[in-house]
Formats: sequence, C-alpha cells, structure tokens
Amino acid sequence: MFISDETIRVVHLVAKYQSITTAAEQLNKVPSAISYTIKKAEEAIGAELFIRKGRYIELTSAGEYFIQHSKNILNDLEALKRNTVLIHDGVEQELVVAVNNIIPTPVLVEFICDFERQFPSTTLRINLEVYNGCWDALYSKRADLVIGAPHAVPSTEGIISEPIGQLEWDFVVGPQHPLATQVQPLQNAELRQYPAICIRDTAVNFIPQQAWLLEGQKPLFVPDFLTAISLIQKNVGIGYIPHHLAQPLLNNGQLVKKPMQEHKHATKLFLAARSDGMGKVCRWCMEYLQHPAVSGKLSGGN
Repeated sequence: MFISDETIRVVHLVAKYQSITTAAEQLNKVPSAISYTIKKAEEAIGAELFIRKGRYIELTSAGEYFIQHSKNILNDLEALKRNTVLIHDGVEQELVVAVNNIIPTPVLVEFICDFERQFPSTTLRINLEVYNGCWDALYSKRADLVIGAPHAVPSTEGIISEPIGQLEWDFVVGPQHPLATQVQPLQNAELRQYPAICIRDTAVNFIPQQAWLLEGQKPLFVPDFLTAISLIQKNVGIGYIPHHLAQPLLNNGQLVKKPMQEHKHATKLFLAARSDGMGKVCRWCMEYLQHPAVSGKLSGGN
C-alpha cells in the first residue's frame, strides 16, 4: 500500500469541509478528481474513510483514525523534505560541542535555545570538559567546537581560535573554617594543611592539569562545582571557585573570600574549532558566540 502525501492532504481537506466540492474549489480541481483520489485511497487502505450523505460526507471511525494519525506522517514528511534540503546546502546533521566546566550555565542554555530555533534539523551534543580536556576533545576530534578552552592554543595547525575573555577566580573557605578569620594574605605553608577541592582534568592525550593544588597538599576530587562548593561550605576543604559562581554565596555569607599571597591568575578563554570540513552550523556558532553580548557572559560577565 502506498499513499502519497498529496493524497493524505486531499483526505484532510475533504474532512475539514465535509464536502468534495468545496475541497475541489480549494485545490482548483474538478470534484470528480477529488472523488477519484478518495476512492483510490480507500481501495489502497481497504477501508471506507467517508460516509456519503447527499452533497456532504462525514468521516467513518476508520476515517477519524486516519486523520488523527496521518497528521504526524505529514509533519514527518515536511521535516524530511526540509532537512534534506538543509543537508544538501551544507548544514551539518550533528554538531558536537565541548564546553569548559567553568562556563556559566545560563549563557549555555541561551545558546542551546537559539541554536535549536536556527537549526532544528541538526542534532546538538554538548559534552562537559575540564581544563585541558577541552583542547584534547578538539584535537582528538571528539568535538567539532569548543567553548572556553583555557590559557593558550596548543597548536594553530588546522585550528581556528578566537579569544572570548578572561574568567576570574575567588579563593574561598567556609564561614566556620579556621582560615575564615585570617586577615593577612594566606601563605602556602598554612594552606597545605587543608585538602584542596579539585575537579579532575578530563584530558586523555594531553597532560592533565589542576586548577589549583599546592605541592604536598591533599587533593579531594569531585565531579563538579556544585559538589565542590557544598564541601567547602562544610569545611571539608578549600579551593578556588569561578567568580560568577562564588559571588552570590559571598554576598549572603555562605562563603568567605580570602586574600592569597600567590593568587591564581584569571583564565583566558578561547572559542575554537577545526578548520577542516566546517559547515554552516559551526560557522553560525562561531559568529554567535563571538558576539560581544554573548562572549562577555561566557567569561562570567553580565
């Protein structure tokens, strides 16, 4: 059994107006052509779709089922046609984006929403990476694009990169931590006494790095900043938190920011992609993320 999308549309139109004549007028066809289309559709299906009542016709139970379920088929066919044209025009079927774990979630969500509106046919896959894991994902071709790769581009060969700002860090402790009342800048000797809350670098082929860990200091590895902040608040350890995450907690007294004798520098962030095979979707993402209204938010600004 084969029924074209044109036939399905004719059935829908006849059902809408309950009239073959009116449907014919809408399609600029003669009523006999519409009647023939309905007849052939019923023969192909093996069930009556309409009950004839003089000049008007009504859907049978089978016809109502057909109308209800064929709407999805029509939508799928439209999507198939649209997506095929998009792919023909150089629109990627899938885009894999590696995102540094220090990138603010709200701007990432905003990006995903705008992406979905712009490219409904492209599957977007977001992978969270830590530190050198961002560069590793790009160079090992596990990602097409990376948002917030840190510090410096390892090698420019085959890579397009653009700086997108610097992310500031705050060294914090819990309000009841022994270091919370210290006034003078903290020295490494006293900091080594307490575990450093760390998030493990996701690099596989690059040398893993730590955001902050002193020689001889015990590391406590956690999966994300939400866990890290909770442990710091409970005085289990100490560490650096991105300023955009720490600020609201500093403002309400849930964390205490401490001056350091050797403070961690701001992290320079990059937007980077592989130059080979870059399609329209990836180019759009590069332009979108470099826009001043967006790039400032990526590094923790408002």
